[in-house]
Amino acid sequence: MIFPRSFAIHVTYTCPLACAHCCFSSSPANKDRLDIEHILSTLDALDAETIKMVAFTGGEPLLLGDQLMRAIRRAKDRGLTTRVVTSAYFGRQPKHAARIVDQLTAAGLDELSISWDDFHEEFVPFDAVINTFKAARAAGMTVAINTVQAADSKWSRARLLDELGEPEDSDAILSESPLNKTGRARTELEDAQLRPERTVGPCPYVLTGPTLSARNKLLACCGVIQETPELVLDPDFHPANLEEAIQRGMDDPLLNWIYLRGPYAVLAYIGTEFGAAVPAREDVGGNCEACHILFHTPEIRALIPAALERQQDAIMGELRLLDALGLAGPTEIMSMWAEESRVHPAALEAAE
Repeated sequence: MIFPRSFAIHVTYTCPLACAHCCFSSSPANKDRLDIEHILSTLDALDAETIKMVAFTGGEPLLLGDQLMRAIRRAKDRGLTTRVVTSAYFGRQPKHAARIVDQLTAAGLDELSISWDDFHEEFVPFDAVINTFKAARAAGMTVAINTVQAADSKWSRARLLDELGEPEDSDAILSESPLNKTGRARTELEDAQLRPERTVGPCPYVLTGPTLSARNKLLACCGVIQETPELVLDPDFHPANLEEAIQRGMDDPLLNWIYLRGPYAVLAYIGTEFGAAVPAREDVGGNCEACHILFHTPEIRALIPAALERQQDAIMGELRLLDALGLAGPTEIMSMWAEESRVHPAALEAAE
């Protein structure tokens, strides 16, 4: 059985930055924002027996100031692990970075996740990342730095470790994700070359990590392509309807298909069975980009109902079997299809 293990709240899409790769098209001009009382009511509605972690993200969540601290405290009162995702824009001076981290620590924050890479560097100097990273580590928080990479990106995990002065076996979480051409990247990075190493396979976030968007839509996944009806569990969310909306998602064969095999597998099936023109897997930046192609290409989207009519019994049957075997969790599903999901550099060379 697939059930939510985490919950994300996009508290705002306002951001001091306007990075070229931003999937949410966040910027100073974007004013989408959730009311604090609505955020608190949503936290109260979460099932803390299954949902163990809540992430506050955006946009830039720290723009909410004391309201964000209230939300963190409410989540902690519910027994949830808390995470804030930030660009560390506030960390240019060590004292200021330490002051913000102190506020987060006092509110009970467990994890600070810093989004920073070649695209963020235009707006936020690396010194701000260093200052924030060191302050959060000193406060005893779990700290992560997440980078998005195109083929020519200069900032890698190895370089981050070196610049931070961290050893190779550092317990800092430094992750690399391939560029997906969604959101602002679809226009501003249209000609960017994709990183050779990437994964296009089962989606471990759909249904297991629903999201409340800053436009008050309850989404089935992390919400990268939020204006997609098939991924919306509730278009005008009310906390009282949370359990019902999540159950609808769990019963949806299309969402289960994406969870079990990934959006590209749905694309491939439609291409094979109905003759639709589908891009080669090596031309797709990742699962979010595959989802965008699936749901925003009219001739492909029109064939989804016919594909589901043929496949839904097999999809739900497979899920029941895996659940009975104890193999339906995201880790097990990803491991099962790991080799088939990789896009190898050799495959890219052959395609060229």
